[in-house]
Amino acid sequence: MWQRVSAVPCLFVVSPLVAEYLLGSLPMSMLVALPVMALLYGSGAVLVRELARRTGRGWATMLLLACAYGVVEEGLITQSLFNPNYLHLRLLDYGYLPALGTAAPWLIYVIGLHVAWSIGVPIGLIDALFVDRRTEPWLGRPGLAVVSVLFLAGAALVASFTYKQAPFIASSAQLGVTVAVVIALVVVAFLLPKTPPAAAAGRAPHPVVVFLVAFLCGSGFVGALLWAPVFHLPWIATTALLLGCVLGTVAFTTAFARKRAWTDRHRFALAAAGLCVYTWLGFVNDHSMHPGDPLAPHVALVCGFAVLAWIAGARAFARTLA
Repeated sequence: MWQRVSAVPCLFVVSPLVAEYLLGSLPMSMLVALPVMALLYGSGAVLVRELARRTGRGWATMLLLACAYGVVEEGLITQSLFNPNYLHLRLLDYGYLPALGTAAPWLIYVIGLHVAWSIGVPIGLIDALFVDRRTEPWLGRPGLAVVSVLFLAGAALVASFTYKQAPFIASSAQLGVTVAVVIALVVVAFLLPKTPPAAAAGRAPHPVVVFLVAFLCGSGFVGALLWAPVFHLPWIATTALLLGCVLGTVAFTTAFARKRAWTDRHRFALAAAGLCVYTWLGFVNDHSMHPGDPLAPHVALVCGFAVLAWIAGARAFARTLA
């Protein structure tokens, strides 16, 4: 009972810490914003996990719901997919497609960040921390209703703050298509079978290999937009690199995840790789976006995640060996 109850606040807090602070998008000097970020990211991560687990589904459903979450945040709440001068960053100048009203590199990049890091990595990390209840739902219907209200409150607060910072409203067509995409993703997520295919025989790579593949693919993904101006890459090449990293990770994981030899150690290796990707990217972002902020608080955050990952990994490995 204690594990089930405590897992929810852990995920509620870890998700925004990874999504905004470990990434370096928000500096640790703005930790006061964590409660608002938790309402959006934390509630979103809890909802994604609980909706999948309560219906007897697994990671395929969670990742599709995470994609829907990313589209909601970036297409409806912050509208960074459509705002040409979102927070004065000019995110859509590179690879802008007038027919879509957005830029292909930014679309793939920001949705990928939410799927893998805002939602996927925090769930994977907390699942490893509470590994004995990894496949179980943690909330009843009242708890799910409370989290849903918290998510709506977080969405309203972030949308209001964003509009005050950069007044912009997407066109009705853009908003309509966004809503349709979200609905389609949710429908497909719940059309997936509840009972996964029987585990197949065969070997799985060592967890270290899984970690290295995920780390390299993740680093290639998040580094694509960093390297594009350095190597003067055309936006089509950058888009291909982004898609290649996504498809490579999906193909590699899918090839082995259904095998009986795939264990909690392998699942933890994926989450740990994601944390390490955001660790190096966070230092880059923190230095470039917040040069006046002291480095020590960000180092302390990284150390805190290292301890949390060590505990989660120890539990995952212990359960596998039991």
